[in-house]
Amino acid sequence: MKIKPVRYSSQDRRLNPTKISVLLTTTVLIISALSLATHTANAALPAFTFSTYEVARSADQSHAGVTCPGSGPTCWNWNAEPNIATAPDGTIYATSENTAFNHPSECPGVAEQLLYICGGTGAWKSTDGGAHFTTLTSPNVNYEGAGNPATFWGGDTHVAVAPVKNLNGQYNVYVVSLEAAGAGLIGIGESTSQDGGATWSGPTHLPFPVVNPSAAPGVQDRPWVAAYGANEVCVESHTAAVVPGVFCSYDAGVTFAQSAAAFDAGHIWLTAETSIPGAIHIDPNNGNIYVPFSGVASAAEAADPAEVICGGTTGIPCPYGLHAVYMAVSTNGGLTFTDHLVYANPNVNTSYGEQFLAMTFDSAGNLYEVYTDGVNLYYSYSTDTGNSWHGPYHLNQAPSTWAVMPWTIAGDAGKLDVVWYGTNGCGAKVTDVDFCNQTANWQVFFAQNLNVLSNPTGFTQIAVTGTIHEGQVCLNGGNCQSYRGLFDDFGITADPHTGLATIIYDNDMYTPNNSQNLPNPDCTSQYTTASDPAQQNCVHTDIAHQTSGQTISQPPCRESDGEGSFHGANGNGQFSFDRDGCKDGDRDSVDSSDRGDGRDFHSTEIDSTQYDDTAHTMTVIGLGTVNGVPVIFTFVATETALGTPGAVSFVFSDGYANAGPLTSGSIVLH
Repeated sequence: MKIKPVRYSSQDRRLNPTKISVLLTTTVLIISALSLATHTANAALPAFTFSTYEVARSADQSHAGVTCPGSGPTCWNWNAEPNIATAPDGTIYATSENTAFNHPSECPGVAEQLLYICGGTGAWKSTDGGAHFTTLTSPNVNYEGAGNPATFWGGDTHVAVAPVKNLNGQYNVYVVSLEAAGAGLIGIGESTSQDGGATWSGPTHLPFPVVNPSAAPGVQDRPWVAAYGANEVCVESHTAAVVPGVFCSYDAGVTFAQSAAAFDAGHIWLTAETSIPGAIHIDPNNGNIYVPFSGVASAAEAADPAEVICGGTTGIPCPYGLHAVYMAVSTNGGLTFTDHLVYANPNVNTSYGEQFLAMTFDSAGNLYEVYTDGVNLYYSYSTDTGNSWHGPYHLNQAPSTWAVMPWTIAGDAGKLDVVWYGTNGCGAKVTDVDFCNQTANWQVFFAQNLNVLSNPTGFTQIAVTGTIHEGQVCLNGGNCQSYRGLFDDFGITADPHTGLATIIYDNDMYTPNNSQNLPNPDCTSQYTTASDPAQQNCVHTDIAHQTSGQTISQPPCRESDGEGSFHGANGNGQFSFDRDGCKDGDRDSVDSSDRGDGRDFHSTEIDSTQYDDTAHTMTVIGLGTVNGVPVIFTFVATETALGTPGAVSFVFSDGYANAGPLTSGSIVLH
């Protein structure tokens, strides 16, 4: 929910029969997946593969505990505008705005619908790297009376996870929500969980809480949240729709005693001349705080008489667009900020921040800022904490001729993932996607560069989803001429151990025949025009989870090797592997002199490796040859331990698979 800014429109380790059965079942599933991918024996692996599915409804205690996919008809929701974050242990948390006010079956009272106060922020948790999400109790549940779904909170939402454990041995989870009841955007709610999302803190008093949620003076819009250490959390919002304010708490969100504006003394003229800022970030290694935004390029532009009276409701065109990209940087915990110019387009009519500017940093502290002019997507990077910048570099390629709402995540030094909503069907000369052809089909696009610092344009791009929206896309908040089917933002995160990406996004298509993407009860037809109410009736939150391909971070350097023989379900075989070249300098490989059918196998390329420290397994996917013929392979190894011989599983794209326990040798995965 938005108002228009003044200037911006825009377990047991023994290998028992059950575990063997699980391995064989996994083998069958992998064979099925390879078959669906229609790889031939000499085909290269696809650049990336993703599984997509819908999360379950989340508003109060009655919906908690549902896990999707796997819970059939209960895996639907009516949330929108989601975001996502990952804990250092790989647990993923997601939140999304509750749109129950669009649904009379959920929000029957006319007054509640008008006030946008039905339900609360949706929240979910994944403990398997994004393959499944389980519904949590809403972070706003403390604002709801017994049997009463009304709450003033649940609008624009964002989530962050502490990088250090608390005294309970958990990573604090912080969720911000916007209050937008009737009278306007009058509060920012921050809820904290110190037990992995099982419970949430927060007072029950409404509508103007003064501690948690934090309520800053004036009109508030679009809150973002970031965490540092075990108990520090900072919330950024667009105060009075003109100033990016940063409010920090050092007691896990109980109080927010510190506040500052993200403008330095030399950039006060940016007040009312900026976009709504992008999400706040805090580098866990040094505590630096970053806020990305766009604005006019100089004090002279801001002071131009025509600039002072233009925009808003005046109808007067502004002489300058928000053609300059900035990064606000604080090196003292948010007490003060310094604003660094990232890039100023010489075309003063260009405007960035569509919608919103995104930023991230890699493990080496290099910064990346991503921005779009409403058609094309660009990024810049800094290797000196924002003091100087390289770029801009054009990012989106056909078939994403238009690209909006970028989000990004980085991993190891110079490795970057970027996602956005894209289409090739807006129509000739369309520069505002709010006026796209109704036939424009929008998808989630994903691009990756594994060597930004030496090859800044070297991205691999794919469409992750099918059509998730048709027609216009509103980027003007409450001033849209079309319905806001995609709302305003989504998000991406990556597993800190494997680098595999998980994307959370909006989908407003009517999909009654897709068991992984069910329509909610009020979504009964496919919308046909930009003003068809079915568009907002159908909007919901989906997940795209990366299942293979290159990743932005490598597994931790660990002992990973083994060799021996195994008693396979499809013949006795031999194996050897070495996946710890980072330790011993040997070439990483998987080999078998006899895979069980008398044929030998040798890997030629390792494309991904995943470790499951709970199941004590390693999964390797790559390319190789069987008797000299190219194949795609998946190899799973289960570690040898006291009383456990270990086990292996092979799956090949030539149709052969084998799995079973070791009869000699050992597997080490420390």
